[in-house]
Amino acid sequence: MNSFLGRPYLDSYSPTADEQYAVNVVELPGGIKKTLFLLEIHEDGVSKLLSSKESLARCDIAVFVYDSSDESSWKRATELLMDVAGDGEDTSYEVPCLIVAAKDDLDSFPMAIQNSTRVSQDMGIEAPIPISSKLSDFNNIFRRIVNAAEHPHLSIPETEAGRSRKQYHRLINRSLMVVSAIVGFAAYHVYAARKNASS
Repeated sequence: MNSFLGRPYLDSYSPTADEQYAVNVVELPGGIKKTLFLLEIHEDGVSKLLSSKESLARCDIAVFVYDSSDESSWKRATELLMDVAGDGEDTSYEVPCLIVAAKDDLDSFPMAIQNSTRVSQDMGIEAPIPISSKLSDFNNIFRRIVNAAEHPHLSIPETEAGRSRKQYHRLINRSLMVVSAIVGFAAYHVYAARKNASS
């Protein structure tokens, strides 16, 4: 968020406990400018956010940032992603999601690429976007956030339970269409038989 506001990278790290926000203009290709409002929610605040049924209705996109050199940070980010995806499926307020792999200047934890590829493919979202604040390499992250918000259908994660529920609903809808067709066909035959009998 500091880089989004044009602040320099600082070696000293002080964790944030409260929500913080930043607002700035992001210039897209073609000179189009969009105002991006970022709200940082500490990982402990996610359960509080999801406690309200309509909490995700206010979100255009959720971005999960983890330390790419720390496996426990990755695991926590994926847990939070699953929580948000599941809540979105349950409440019908599905939110596009991006995963950001911070500290790309450090060595990744073992199995990082395999784990991130598997989770991204399983959930149907983009692989984690590597960035390094220290090297000022942001990989167009702010443009990518805006793009994902403008094209939400491309970045909405899907849990296994959500996939199963959608398949079940498709099966029920197909079954109802077949039953409707059979009932319609039978009604037509009854009508045709009565018409022929009355003639």
